[in-house]
Amino acid sequence: MKSRFLSLPVSLILTLLTLQTGHCGSEILWTQYTQHLDSMKLMVHLDTDPTSPAEENSELVTLWLQDESDGEWKSAGTQTVQTLTASALFEMKSWPRHRSIRFKVTCGDSTSLGTFRAEPKPGATLKLAGLSCHKDIGWPWKEAITEIISHDPDLVYFSGDQIYENDYGSPMLVSKTPEEVPAGMKNYLAKYRKFGEAFRELMRDRPTIMITDDHDIFNNDLWGNGGLRMTGTRTEGGYLCHPEWVNAAEYTQVATLPAPVDPGPHGDGINAYYTAVEYGGVRFAVLEDRKFKSPPSEVIQKLIAPPGFEFPKERVTDFEIEVVLDPDYDCTKLDKPGLKLLGEKQEAFLKQWSTDLEKSDALGAVLSSSPWAHIAMYSPTSGDTDCNGWPQSGRNRALQAIGKAPVVMLHGDVHLGTLGRHGVDDFDDGPVAYSLPSFSSRASRKWEPLEAGKNREPGAPENTGQFHDRFGNKVTMYGAGNGFNGYGIILFDNKKREIELQFHPMNEARKPMKAEVYGWPHTVKF
Repeated sequence: MKSRFLSLPVSLILTLLTLQTGHCGSEILWTQYTQHLDSMKLMVHLDTDPTSPAEENSELVTLWLQDESDGEWKSAGTQTVQTLTASALFEMKSWPRHRSIRFKVTCGDSTSLGTFRAEPKPGATLKLAGLSCHKDIGWPWKEAITEIISHDPDLVYFSGDQIYENDYGSPMLVSKTPEEVPAGMKNYLAKYRKFGEAFRELMRDRPTIMITDDHDIFNNDLWGNGGLRMTGTRTEGGYLCHPEWVNAAEYTQVATLPAPVDPGPHGDGINAYYTAVEYGGVRFAVLEDRKFKSPPSEVIQKLIAPPGFEFPKERVTDFEIEVVLDPDYDCTKLDKPGLKLLGEKQEAFLKQWSTDLEKSDALGAVLSSSPWAHIAMYSPTSGDTDCNGWPQSGRNRALQAIGKAPVVMLHGDVHLGTLGRHGVDDFDDGPVAYSLPSFSSRASRKWEPLEAGKNREPGAPENTGQFHDRFGNKVTMYGAGNGFNGYGIILFDNKKREIELQFHPMNEARKPMKAEVYGWPHTVKF
């Protein structure tokens, strides 16, 4: 049931009479919200069972705001619990963005409190916490999350792999048909609720920007191929699960983002969520660099390996054809002009967004799941098409769309913190990129090139400097956190027009540690 109050200004909402809350037998688990300009979206996550039939009188969640003049709680409206996603979504317009407002949500006897944080005013420094890759190792990560909260970030960015499909003792249930979707969502939510339980204190009092990656939608690597379903092997592209399940799973993570640029549905029925967010004087391009990506089967028909190569009987990896294993193979051959990374419409969006940013006085960040270079290796000679250094033509078009806009790029996915600068025609003609370290997943990849970098700083490690990656892309490396877990803190200083990138390491127990990671902190000046 959509409330008639949600489109009204908050000043008017706070004067309205209290509404009935409605029946609710579900427990509220956590909340997350995103603010964009004068729009606020709040998602309430509950323990509703997606396999339960929807009742005639669906459960209701009520949002309450505290009137600062008298401290009273007044209703800002009600929303029906969506059974499949076990959530309720509120959207409020004309939001007083520079005021801090207490809120609570109620569902029957269940209550959850939080604060809609005041947006930093123009000219202030925006502090962002960046996190990636949350396998169940060390869960619930209390010490690390307490440390993140102690930084008091204004905004949190979850860059993908909030869950892994077989974690928490719950093997994934693949939904192939519409009839299997509710059971598949129940299986997914059992894992996502563990993530929410761990991070709810961080999310209740500050906005988040969350995007999905392959494991979030039960794909072990993903070449989305424009939203098609997987009909062959994963390297032929597409989504493993039914589109209704994919859309529902992604909804639980991204529904608080502003309206998508081109929602679709695309391909066989997959929705898209790429969009723009503006907060605290910083503009964010929120991209999907897997949904439209071409599959490696477009250029590889069989595994590229040395003559006589055989996999060991006990394999740690599950490569098909996506990883080039022959150290002598020229991976620059694995490109064709028509191959896609972002797809035409998303490229056009990025170009317009970057042009508008360059004309403004704002700083910006490009957010996507995986770095656009092959800077995280299984071995010094492997070439992984799961990285977004491939396809090279799609990667270069996307970087050219960013142009000279004053941005940094923030990614996750590769279980390795890296810091460098892209090049297309020349070294350093692209933006600086920070691939966030894995928060709790194994730090399983490294940046260990066979040759030392060119033109590196005096005394710098040999894995810094200028390189051509395995696919021939130009990249200048400033640092790599080989072996470290951790998280990032990013400071956007609008007055000085500079962005500081920090690496906060964690040990093997996924607890904060004191250690210097070469290359960080790093300041980008515009």
